[in-house]
Amino acid sequence: MKVEAELLELKLKAPFGIAHGVSYSRQSVVFHLDDGLGEAALAPYYGVTPEAAISYMQSEAVLEVLSGDLSAPEHVLAALPDGPRPAMAAVDMAVHDLFGRALGMPLYRLWGLDPDRAPMSSLTIGLDDEDTIRRKVEEAEGWPILKVKLGSGDPEADVRTVRLVRELFDGGICVDANSAWPVDVAADVIPRLAEYDLMFVEQPIPWKGNVDGWHRLREALPPDMPPLIADESVHVAADIPPLAGAVDGINIKLAKCGGLREARRMIEVARTLGMSVMLGCMVESSVGITAAAHLAPMVDYLDLDGNLLVTNDPYRGARVEKGRLYMPDGPGLGVRPAGDEG
Repeated sequence: MKVEAELLELKLKAPFGIAHGVSYSRQSVVFHLDDGLGEAALAPYYGVTPEAAISYMQSEAVLEVLSGDLSAPEHVLAALPDGPRPAMAAVDMAVHDLFGRALGMPLYRLWGLDPDRAPMSSLTIGLDDEDTIRRKVEEAEGWPILKVKLGSGDPEADVRTVRLVRELFDGGICVDANSAWPVDVAADVIPRLAEYDLMFVEQPIPWKGNVDGWHRLREALPPDMPPLIADESVHVAADIPPLAGAVDGINIKLAKCGGLREARRMIEVARTLGMSVMLGCMVESSVGITAAAHLAPMVDYLDLDGNLLVTNDPYRGARVEKGRLYMPDGPGLGVRPAGDEG
């Protein structure tokens, strides 16, 4: 068994602003398990360092589990020790990749899924000045859905941003405040944003220990508001039931939940509770994006544009073009190095 950890410094095409801060690059760790690949996308606001991710991947406890029979991924992944979720996700992806490669089939086919049933993906417009936002919206011509980042620190500026985007764009618009608004501010701003025909509002309020805040927000909002989607508030399946009745849906990210195995559990729990499901991403390479894309036919909303934001993606796999998802037909994840056109 060959195990390697590859540190990536992903350079962004332009500064990417969200409520958590502005990024000019992002780090990922790609996990190599023989021919299998997985990625730990390290969003800085979750506090997982490359050193912590690599330490988990190369720990004796993880290597002992991976030395077993990898032909039964569920059994193997159930035995993995807890650790940083992005690192767990990378190991999970690599195990699934090897499993699909051994059987000679893409994961989506092994799971009986049809990529043609995947929803259209959004393209993200980060926090920025008015002129830059105008230019980015114009460059997004042909995309069916834009995801607009809010949480500038000025709710009035956030409303103006959405008004501007709606003036320029007649497709679907969803907004993501990344935990920026206190409950009372969110209760005031969301009805004003609703005037611009939004698909949903994602994570408007702070997430840490704030289940009660979600329920207070729901009670404070008038009826017929855009759906509320929880992102940072929902990491794993156990986080979902306490939000029943307060949120309309959840956003699943592999780096946040720990991989494909947990993501599938989250989808099942959300469906049981009558919630919609969004499949999102961090800024990451085509390894992580492609792994998530195998689940795309199972969800309602798709936001898999993270690799489109970087200039130096060293891998190729799933493609999103003007919102439409195109899956590779290779076995496992179907990811290959960027220079390999085979």
